[in-house]
Amino acid sequence: MKAPNARRFVALASKGLRVPEGGWTRETFVPQSYSWAQEAQVDWYEAWIDLGDERTKVQVFAMRSMASGAAFHRAYLHATQQAFLEAHEHAFGYFGGVFHLLRYDNLASAVRKILRGYRREETVRFIAFRSHWRFAAEFCNPGEGHEKGGIEGEGGYFRRNHLVPVPCVADLDALNALLLAGCREDEARVLDGRTQSVGSALAEERGYLLTRATESFDLAEIMFPLVDKQGCITVKTNFYSVPIRAGSMIPGRRCRPRSTPSGR
Repeated sequence: MKAPNARRFVALASKGLRVPEGGWTRETFVPQSYSWAQEAQVDWYEAWIDLGDERTKVQVFAMRSMASGAAFHRAYLHATQQAFLEAHEHAFGYFGGVFHLLRYDNLASAVRKILRGYRREETVRFIAFRSHWRFAAEFCNPGEGHEKGGIEGEGGYFRRNHLVPVPCVADLDALNALLLAGCREDEARVLDGRTQSVGSALAEERGYLLTRATESFDLAEIMFPLVDKQGCITVKTNFYSVPIRAGSMIPGRRCRPRSTPSGR
């Protein structure tokens, strides 16, 4: 018998109580409470929109404060690392500061390798990003969605209340304006078990957030593709022509394009 179990056995026996059959193996869950600006949870979820005349699936980034219950949502066509990082900066602007801790699942934009327990080998770019914004990161155990239940429930609630019926928009800018309006609208909510509205709680929480960095993180991805004999380069499966100047950009040389989250 292990020492902790032995101590429990002795304590129970001294009180005339029996040890439960099978020992103490049942998991126990304690409701969590959060101080202002302590933690926000982050995740992606999918949604459908009518983009012009075409039904399109988008990836929606969501960040939710666990203290105030306020949340931010922003949509992209693809859940790339650049989109992931850019959405953080928009979220920090919405909340008015940076949370001390952000909790994630093990998405590839942040985690390069899952180690033992809660330890992770993070991607170099994500480490640089969170060092720039000065927040800590923690990651859930694989398959344990309840460890970030706040953001899991937030995605479902927001989709049902703001993305049903399927919205029809001209472009992603219009969609994100719609999502931002939904975030503002939800500030009037009063969550179960609370008497303060989400917006009122967020106004109080803003005084505890970390201040934002004075300069934005450079989100552009720099690549060094080869120029082919047709004067073209390949960037993320797309082909682009390269301006050819005498002696400056010839086949076989490398150029230095910068790719931004918006694709420009």
